[in-house]
Amino acid sequence: MKGFSSRIVIAALISGLLLAGCGSGVKEAKIAFKFELGQKQQYTNEVKISAQIYDNAGKLTNTSNLSYRSTLYEEVILPSDSSRARIRLTDIVNRPNPSGSAAGADSITHKWSIECLMGANGKVWDIYAGDSISPDLLNFYKNYYEQALPVFPEQPVKEGDSWNQTIHLLVRKEGVKKAETEYKVRSFVREGGYDCAVIEYKGNMILPFQGVEKDGSLVVKLERVTTKGVIYFAYREGLIIRQQETYNSENEGTRTSGGEVKSFKVISERISTTSLVNPGT
Repeated sequence: MKGFSSRIVIAALISGLLLAGCGSGVKEAKIAFKFELGQKQQYTNEVKISAQIYDNAGKLTNTSNLSYRSTLYEEVILPSDSSRARIRLTDIVNRPNPSGSAAGADSITHKWSIECLMGANGKVWDIYAGDSISPDLLNFYKNYYEQALPVFPEQPVKEGDSWNQTIHLLVRKEGVKKAETEYKVRSFVREGGYDCAVIEYKGNMILPFQGVEKDGSLVVKLERVTTKGVIYFAYREGLIIRQQETYNSENEGTRTSGGEVKSFKVISERISTTSLVNPGT
């Protein structure tokens, strides 16, 4: 995921922390999103990715380093009640063109969108695909969001409070495995003009995928991820101001094409910073 949303983490997914201002003096606060029909926020997402690719013999075949920026829009399109809303997430990604300017452009722009039914506590109840997302990829996103997005406590939190989010998955050939993330309220600060709770997190995710690529190849893979990051949550306004994340991934699987099965392994690190640039209305 990218990255999915600044509420994600999507995701998201780290540059150095840019702490501004002093503590707000708040002892505790209720952490929850606030939804209004038509509400729309705009975020920028700065991403750096480094990766190493190995073949079925375990030989390093390629390395890559990539930096890019995307613009993310969140829009409340259908509040269902005071505790849930349907949200449209649109990500416009601008990446360097691997073919360079000889192909006619130095960069490539890609746009995709997805909708989700989200609770005020951050829990995603359902996900709805846009035209560009296949059913296989939609299933992957559902699994990702269940593990990656924080579900906030129902009661107010204070500095030092923590909670765990645990998911159990049945992994082929391995049985039941646990994915777990720990969240901790580090402090309350005045950040970018907002009173914020600073929430640190670290954990692991397990992301299986099986699907058909555009060229007809069948891909079966398992991605194991460790994450750590920090969220600045404006508790009075009910929105995320900034999220910074380091996402380390080991991705192993097979690609079948024309009756030939090839194994692969990709080890990567993604560092991302997602920042609010327009709080909308």
